Amino acid sequence: MRVSDMEWMAGRPARERLRLLKGLDAASAQALAYHWEWTGRAAQMAPEGDWRIWLLMAGRGFGKTRAGAEWVRAIAEGDGSARIALVGATLGEARSVMVEGPSGLLSVAPWWCRPAFAPALRRLVWPNGASAMLFGAADPESLRGPQFSHGWADEIAKWPGGEAAWDNLMMGMRLGRAPRVVATTTPRPVSLVRRLAAQEGAGVVVKRGRTAENAAHLAEGFVEAMERDYGGTRLGRQELDGELIGEIEGALWTRDLIERCRVRHVPGGAGDGALLSRVVIGVDPPASAHGDACGIVVVGLGRDGRAYVIADASVSGQRPEGWARAVAAAALVHDADR
Repeated sequence: MRVSDMEWMAGRPARERLRLLKGLDAASAQALAYHWEWTGRAAQMAPEGDWRIWLLMAGRGFGKTRAGAEWVRAIAEGDGSARIALVGATLGEARSVMVEGPSGLLSVAPWWCRPAFAPALRRLVWPNGASAMLFGAADPESLRGPQFSHGWADEIAKWPGGEAAWDNLMMGMRLGRAPRVVATTTPRPVSLVRRLAAQEGAGVVVKRGRTAENAAHLAEGFVEAMERDYGGTRLGRQELDGELIGEIEGALWTRDLIERCRVRHVPGGAGDGALLSRVVIGVDPPASAHGDACGIVVVGLGRDGRAYVIADASVSGQRPEGWARAVAAAALVHDADR
């Protein structure tokens, strides 16, 4: 496993570390701490060569957010004309994760080159004039109109707007000499992720990684606990190993089928109750009284004779009283008949 130069030095004897660092003055030592090629791992670095899209598909805790933020930081600090799109699943997540999070843009920026953030304008501006705008994929139409030279799309596998948001983003990548987008995500077999992975080599570079590669920066024992609980399972392969897993052979409900049935608006949603003839709560109670997941779904019958899954209110780790309260709350919120 390729560790960062900083991690390599941390593993050297104290005398050797001192010899390597004693030639640095205070300013150089401080700058070194913000030098991404020094602190990051090779797997987190942007690919070389000619590419349009970099898809970084890796397990949780791999360091995807840091990689995306450092890429944006390098672009912004090196090009005052850069116009960058920052797209999260929602506008709130774009701000809380990509900008203000522990691995976000404000955290990775050195004090002498930190961008000014104007939350009300959803904009960051660097001292050299480079700027970035925040967007939420839940509102794909917000990406219609603006144009950019670069983009960072985070956790695309859970984007509510899915391909509509991605398509609007890509149609806005029309500034500069060679527009580029980095997409960071834990893989799930949704249509957008599968579509990008299938384009590998055609202007798309795909990098993959495992949670364990970043063990030195995670809580002690976390990787071991996750491997013990989920190692070798379908969930573990996806969430820890960063593996894009296809459909289970013979599955009754496939991802493609679900995506084809998806609608953007539920007939009979808020303010339109007359279009639903009834609303019911479906409950799949846990087999034990100690923490199994309890499946809870809200389903409405439209006047068109179709059933619409309105919400998934499932809970885990609850005793009977806890999941019963969740069922009651779902019924109250959605005005269920039964």
